[in-house]
Amino acid sequence: MQFVVRGLLGLALLGGAAYVMGDFSTSDSRNRVLVFGIDGGTWAVIEPMIEAGELPNLARFYNDGVHGEFRSRPPALSPVVWSTIFTGRLPGDHGVKDWKTSHSTHRKVKAIWEMTSDRSLKTYVFNVPSTWPAQEINGVMVSGFPLSGSTVGGNTGGVLTLDALDDRTTAAVYRLNALALRPQAVPLEVGAWSPWVKVKFPARKAAGVMKIKRLDDDSYYFSPFYRIDDELVVTYPSDLRKTQPERMGEFYIPEGPGWSLHAEADTPEYLYDHLVDVSRVQTATARGFVGDDWDLFIYVNTLVDRVSHPYWAYFQPQAFPEMDARKAAKYSEAVRNAYRETDRQLGQVLEAVGSEDFYFVVLSDHGFGASNNAKSMIGTHRFEGIYLFAGPGILGSEGPRINIEDATPAILYLLGLESAQDIAGKLPESLLSVHGPAREPIASYETLAKPGSDLPVDAATWEQLRGLGYVDGAPRRKD
Repeated sequence: MQFVVRGLLGLALLGGAAYVMGDFSTSDSRNRVLVFGIDGGTWAVIEPMIEAGELPNLARFYNDGVHGEFRSRPPALSPVVWSTIFTGRLPGDHGVKDWKTSHSTHRKVKAIWEMTSDRSLKTYVFNVPSTWPAQEINGVMVSGFPLSGSTVGGNTGGVLTLDALDDRTTAAVYRLNALALRPQAVPLEVGAWSPWVKVKFPARKAAGVMKIKRLDDDSYYFSPFYRIDDELVVTYPSDLRKTQPERMGEFYIPEGPGWSLHAEADTPEYLYDHLVDVSRVQTATARGFVGDDWDLFIYVNTLVDRVSHPYWAYFQPQAFPEMDARKAAKYSEAVRNAYRETDRQLGQVLEAVGSEDFYFVVLSDHGFGASNNAKSMIGTHRFEGIYLFAGPGILGSEGPRINIEDATPAILYLLGLESAQDIAGKLPESLLSVHGPAREPIASYETLAKPGSDLPVDAATWEQLRGLGYVDGAPRRKD
């Protein structure tokens, strides 16, 4: 089957000299691969929705590609698993082993975007967990979480009255921006959101944006202060916001609101909407670049994961005997709505790709299910994720279970490149109809020692992870 997608053509390529990291020769293939990650995606939700006609963009590839269970490995933490997916190596080798070692500086081996850059393939990477700080590659990188300092004053936001904006006990990010926030809040109807509001925090020399939702006659939800100033560098090239403002957008938010307040009474009123807001900002930026002439394009959409943690209990209330029936009824569609929204965003990305053929890959780092603790009222990770490969030469079928480390050999194969002997993952046999037998693996893509750091992430990153709901306590630091 040919995948010809009509979209916006003629977007300018980024300037700059060709970038070659290693001594490998340029591949003579011109296969293009688009990877769309759905963090937390599970067939248990997707397949019934495809059958009901609710996910049209995923359905067109599901019916014509090979799909199956993508088996994750412990620990099923997003930075760890995505690092395994995109290195083909297990955590003991790649070095991203837990939340304390979850930055790109902790990775000890090359990721696939470095392998393809070695072969002079144009590579774009957007929002992949554990890619901050952004790396120099032959293309573009926009970092995924966790990041240090991407918010000011916490990343969950807060509920306040307008009078409280002037209270000395109120957090400084709100007090110092009362003159900007109050005029946007006053005219809001109950249930309405403000536009993005530009804010400042002089003590940190930080500029940012916030949003406001009116919850009732007196109270308002004020989002986190998301930094957008030049000191927060989340891209390669580092000046991408200045050189490509029309594609990066007026602002870019690399990390959405935390879900650690999921049990509070008013959280469901605003959290879902705001998670969608941030996801749309991220997808719009990826869409702005996907029309370029790339060889490998990777974008991980994290909306499903961020919604499934706090809203899964409403989706599966029978697993939680103490669930409030009224809340379960009100928010029962939040998880499915996250998949509907993700499918819409996928359609926007596909529309912008252009008219050339490409291989399309969908991956999740893990699945989801109800927490084993019935009192916790959250969804938790399951090892059963998803994979889907589609494109020229791939026959529609249900494939065997494969492991997360098999993704890198699969993508390399679709690109026409060899795997390596020190990569743990194996090429799925269901793809052999594409190019025939795989090329003999090279010894290694590693050219220089890359020790990677073992020091825990800094305090600012840890605080953001705590606000997101992923960690408790303080990280243990080495001397």
